[in-house]
Amino acid sequence: MKILEYNGPWDMTISESPKPEAGPNEVLLKSESVGICGSDVHGFTGESGRRKPGMVMGHEAVGTVVNVGKGVTSVKPGQRVAIFPILGCGTCEYCQKGWEHICPNKRILGVNAGKWGAMADFYTCHERQAFPFTEEINPDIGLFAEPLAVATHAVNLMQPAKGDTLAIVGAGTIGLALTMVLRDRGFEKVFTLDKIDEKLALAAKFGAIPIHVDRQEPADVIEHQVGRRHLGGIFEAVGSAVTVRACYDLCDFGGTIVLVGNLAKEFTLPLQGVTSNETTIKGSYGFNRKDFASAIQLVSKNQKILQLLVSGTCTLEETPKVMTQLAKGERTAIKMVIHP
Repeated sequence: MKILEYNGPWDMTISESPKPEAGPNEVLLKSESVGICGSDVHGFTGESGRRKPGMVMGHEAVGTVVNVGKGVTSVKPGQRVAIFPILGCGTCEYCQKGWEHICPNKRILGVNAGKWGAMADFYTCHERQAFPFTEEINPDIGLFAEPLAVATHAVNLMQPAKGDTLAIVGAGTIGLALTMVLRDRGFEKVFTLDKIDEKLALAAKFGAIPIHVDRQEPADVIEHQVGRRHLGGIFEAVGSAVTVRACYDLCDFGGTIVLVGNLAKEFTLPLQGVTSNETTIKGSYGFNRKDFASAIQLVSKNQKILQLLVSGTCTLEETPKVMTQLAKGERTAIKMVIHP
């Protein structure tokens, strides 16, 4: 079978590999659709340091069960599944609380789970990672369960009050997923900040009020719309020090900032401002199983609009070129989908 092997920064090649076998409590999957995540691109360049040579990437994925190992009871051959990429140790205090995503010994498919990720003809995962979903869902749309779960988890962490006006800094996949989750929960005023027109146009289609940060002063737009210059809830969905500061500047007294983007190694904020304004800053990482199950339901309800996020498709052989174009900024895309 073919795999797309990561050899080091800016280097991915197609290799031949024996088809893996499903061990105890594992399932063997035929890869159907794999999303190229921003974290994959940053791993490809070596910028994040979260991908190691010799591995196969791919964690936003949908596959079909080909075979099951001993002890598997939750899925059967022929079922289509969305992949919950996180696998905790199952025994630590965090896993026992249902916080598999912050288990110190967690393994993430396509990130640090050994060799296998979904950018291959076939791959294996634990049965706990295979979530069955209806055949009516297009696999290219089903993979959005992963970013929507990220957004669901972030919103659950903030717990905004009904009727709150909120802002999202960043209109990439996660920013748009946050918009969908918030609008689905009835939040009518959601501002989205970015500097790319195409992304802001999509944010508007998802129900957000777009703000172009290079052409508009965000606080002025917000004041014109809601009569105040600061908001009680801001989501950061870029991962840079500059955008974290932009969130802080828009945050009201006693407000909450939830940081979802995680590319920058560190950021700086005024300590006296954070303390005297009683600003709450929360980090949001991944999602739990409940978040993922909710995201699958959201995908089922919103297939038509989610199709707008698919910027294009490519084969495994075309992926290194596409990854390079994305990394160099030569291609603008919300979500490129690989069809192995």
